[in-house]
Amino acid sequence: MTALQTTPLDRFQETIGKHQLTIIHEEGLHRHLRCARPQSSDRYFNITTWPGFLCISGDMGCYVFQRVEDMFEFFRDESIRINPGYWAEKLQAGPYVAPDEITREWVPSKFRLEIKEWFEDATVEWDDADKQEAWEEVESEVLSEADNEHTAITAALEFRFNDKELFQDFWEVDCKQWKGHYLWCCYAIVWAIQQYDATKQEAP
Repeated sequence: MTALQTTPLDRFQETIGKHQLTIIHEEGLHRHLRCARPQSSDRYFNITTWPGFLCISGDMGCYVFQRVEDMFEFFRDESIRINPGYWAEKLQAGPYVAPDEITREWVPSKFRLEIKEWFEDATVEWDDADKQEAWEEVESEVLSEADNEHTAITAALEFRFNDKELFQDFWEVDCKQWKGHYLWCCYAIVWAIQQYDATKQEAP
């Protein structure tokens, strides 16, 4: 596997190799764990739990989840499998911030690819001259707005060529991806619980 093909899990494992777990506090479901490289704050993180909640904070961001009384039970996994979509539903975001804004990001290249595919499907029976003219207008009026989610979607929905709507249902298309820091933190939670469990098993 080349560097260009590395997965979020690969990137997480590359950065976590020298991290060590320190149990700073533990009293029932009230826990404070710190994971870091010795004498380094690079990608350090804390796991803090209290009944019904788990917070991961540190160098890679801060996320607070709420689901069950003991959140270690919710995230515990023998391998390092994550469920970013389901877990995002358990995020305790601010009252005016949707979890999707915290965990996912707009991808202009994905938008451009989707527009191209929609255009090809919509114009499959057009003659070459009309198709070429329409595509030039798409590039000018729609793809030029690709860097901003709101203006890009609006441009697609409002686009007309000879009174024909080519992207009238484009608002349904997902042009986002999970943010790298969010995925890293999801893996970090599972990894930290694994280290915690291993410590408990080794204790006399």
